[in-house]
Amino acid sequence: MEKLKVLLIMFLAAASGLAVSMYILALSLAPTESPLNVLAQILTRGFSPDLPFLIPLSSLLFLSTVLASMVGVIYFLMLPEMKNYVSGNGRETTSVVLRTLKPEERKVVGVLDSHGGTYLQKFITKEAGLSRLKTHRVIAALSERGIVHVEKRGNTNEVSLVKWFHEGMHQ
Repeated sequence: MEKLKVLLIMFLAAASGLAVSMYILALSLAPTESPLNVLAQILTRGFSPDLPFLIPLSSLLFLSTVLASMVGVIYFLMLPEMKNYVSGNGRETTSVVLRTLKPEERKVVGVLDSHGGTYLQKFITKEAGLSRLKTHRVIAALSERGIVHVEKRGNTNEVSLVKWFHEGMHQ
């Protein structure tokens, strides 16, 4: 929440800096006219062709600097959060992942957990009360998300909860 406040303050500072610079630009272009009228003319008709090339270029340079700094601030404020999500302690990460599971996926994870984290797919089908096809699809989805590991064992698969997930459930 603190980072969001910092981001909002940075955004307000950048927006006010842009507004002040545009106001000063309008005053310098036509000191006798109203700055708001000059800004409205710039926005609707663009810069006057008789302006020195430096003024529109400096305006664009300032605007691109503000945008680039905003992207940089967002990146550096959010990057540590993303790292914490990926490398956070196992209990919190497992809790977050468990909340995103569908009911069938929770059933399968529950069956695996009750059997120490590893179980044969044909037995998971029976205990979870799902069809063979539904079990296969659920396990494939869990495997894609990195929650389970599947190994072929004869005419069935051995399904295992990945280490970080299984440990996170029991911390």
